[in-house]
Amino acid sequence: MTRRTLAALLPLTLLASACNKNETPTSATTTTAVTVAAPTTTEHFLGTVPVGGSSFYAFTVGENGTVNVTLTSVGGAGVPTSAWMGLGLGTPSAEDCTTTSALNAQSGASPQLTATYTPGIYCARIYDIGNLFAPATFAVTIDHP
Repeated sequence: MTRRTLAALLPLTLLASACNKNETPTSATTTTAVTVAAPTTTEHFLGTVPVGGSSFYAFTVGENGTVNVTLTSVGGAGVPTSAWMGLGLGTPSAEDCTTTSALNAQSGASPQLTATYTPGIYCARIYDIGNLFAPATFAVTIDHP
């Protein structure tokens, strides 16, 4: 066969093979949107963190939604109001809180931690990150659905 013959047959071969394809129909899929509720409940967590220690507070989320945690104040004798503390969100575990998200924070008015949770029991944990020389009093606000 010559190159011209091959060149002429190639498009016809491709066209014929495309016409004989058995396409498998695809089924339609349904996507269900998950509603995420805004926080409707505010809880206040007040306490003292010892040097090298921590404190946690358990709360219940009633429906899928956003949880905001705000370290609103830090203080105490020998503890500056600008002290950095560890702040975390997670689930209660025995006599502590196993955090799934955590960060170092100073007190402020805006939430430092925000996450979306399904209904269940969760906890907020505050802890010394190694810079306390005296016990620190604190206030944490937890907003959740």
